[in-house]
Amino acid sequence: MKNKQPADQVNEDSSLVSLPYMKSIPGAPFKLIHLVQLHDREAFAHIEKSWSKLHVLYVITAGQARLIGADGKLTLTPGSAFIRRAGHLLQHDCYRGTLSPVQGIAIAFDFTDQQQRFWPFGAPAPTSSRLIVDKAVELAQVCMTEQNANPFRPHILFYELLDMLQEQAALVSQPDHSWLDGVLRHIHKMYAHPLTREQLAKASNISPEHFSREFKRYTGLTFVEYVSRLRIRMSQEHLLLGSPTLQEVARLTGYKDSFYLSRKFKQIVGAAPTHYRHTPKKIVSLTFNYTASLLALGCIPHIGAVASWMESGLDEQVQQQMRQYAEHELLAHPQLIAEANPDIIIGYAPHPALDKMRMIAPTILMPFEELDWKQQFIQIGRITGLESRAQAVIQHYHQLVQEANQTLDNLMGKNRGSAVCLFLYGEQGAYVFGHSWGRASHILYESLGFQPPTRMLKDGRLPNGYIHVPLSDIHLYAADHIFAAYPEEAAEQQAVHLQMNSTSWSSLAAIRNGCVYEIDADMFYGFDPLSMVKQLKNIMHHFTSHLSMP
Repeated sequence: MKNKQPADQVNEDSSLVSLPYMKSIPGAPFKLIHLVQLHDREAFAHIEKSWSKLHVLYVITAGQARLIGADGKLTLTPGSAFIRRAGHLLQHDCYRGTLSPVQGIAIAFDFTDQQQRFWPFGAPAPTSSRLIVDKAVELAQVCMTEQNANPFRPHILFYELLDMLQEQAALVSQPDHSWLDGVLRHIHKMYAHPLTREQLAKASNISPEHFSREFKRYTGLTFVEYVSRLRIRMSQEHLLLGSPTLQEVARLTGYKDSFYLSRKFKQIVGAAPTHYRHTPKKIVSLTFNYTASLLALGCIPHIGAVASWMESGLDEQVQQQMRQYAEHELLAHPQLIAEANPDIIIGYAPHPALDKMRMIAPTILMPFEELDWKQQFIQIGRITGLESRAQAVIQHYHQLVQEANQTLDNLMGKNRGSAVCLFLYGEQGAYVFGHSWGRASHILYESLGFQPPTRMLKDGRLPNGYIHVPLSDIHLYAADHIFAAYPEEAAEQQAVHLQMNSTSWSSLAAIRNGCVYEIDADMFYGFDPLSMVKQLKNIMHHFTSHLSMP
């Protein structure tokens, strides 16, 4: 006689039989392995070496880096994300240099099943998305929490991040528009030459009719409207940056004569070229240094990138009139700029969305590495029609420098000795900057005549560049006068405190002579006229307070 099954078992089996057929759920394709925060190119290089057999997602929150990979060169900017597949290593483009110290998050992951290597993220290419950056920052905050009450949370956020990356890859990998991307690149490169729809359609191996339909669908403009707008944008940039004749502008932008240029210019811009420079303009600043430069001219941008160190110094009028964003937000969301309908966009070169921004407004980008702060400031003055005011601000700075040098001559003579600014970040080490990188280095070496540390000259990092120094080696970059910015976090402060108590540090001449001065990292971050004056006054306060003591 057979044993009877329990009643609940019979009911369970019956319910299962009544369920429709269900496909098995595939296993999780990837697993989260490591997560670290990036603070410099040395950390970047270390990750590439240590995690060479893992996939790495880089999310950039500040700074810029030029890299070389298996698929060529790329530039990573704030707000961008890039997945480097295992074995496809990246290295810095040392010939061209790093634009500014790169900071962000590196997330290492691997296939869960090495036999099932499905890759859903498309071809390797940087992508810009505020949502991706925010999700990566949230994941980093959870992972960095010492006592995480929810062990599932990091993995949930990790897969939400991968889902966003897959969606982004799907958006940019549409095969229907691959030919159009090439067409747009050609137009932006050859706008000063004759361009026709038939010519570009034939080069793309499609009919002129299909070309027109897809071009309008993709750009929102007809071919003729797009080319005309680009040519007028370039005309605006020429007029903003110099004083060319209309005949010269027409020749540079693909128009046969100045009369036709003037007609198209007024049609698109709303003002004649001869009056354009004198009309009020709504400005978007993509970088906080240029936002501060505009404010120094008494010009409040409609949209301005703002860093944390600037916020406390913004008066009520500026806060009311200027829409504030982080740099990476403006980079990841050009629609924020388009919705503002600006007259000018200014920022650092290079910029990955330059072509798109030029269709919104004339876009002036300046190379951070090639121009010092005064050259950049004069250019901004010229763009805004406030060049004489910019010259006056610089003249005021020169007057302050002259007075400072007279004071130093009286206190220490013509031979200043050496000086250095150290920005200490605990276990992450310290940064020492060349005199074209701000952080008061320009003031010390160019304006006040101090020498940089001998080791820095030996490393060849002047005039451009910066050096990341392990805490154990900061004594090698010591000088007669040391200006030091200390970390705020307790753990990092402890690491710095331990180093300060070491023999290598305590035996330095600057320590024995009391020539180490604490500075505020936020005040010494900017590279604009307002910041330079504040930094100069702070430096002189330290010198006069110390050297005037009996």
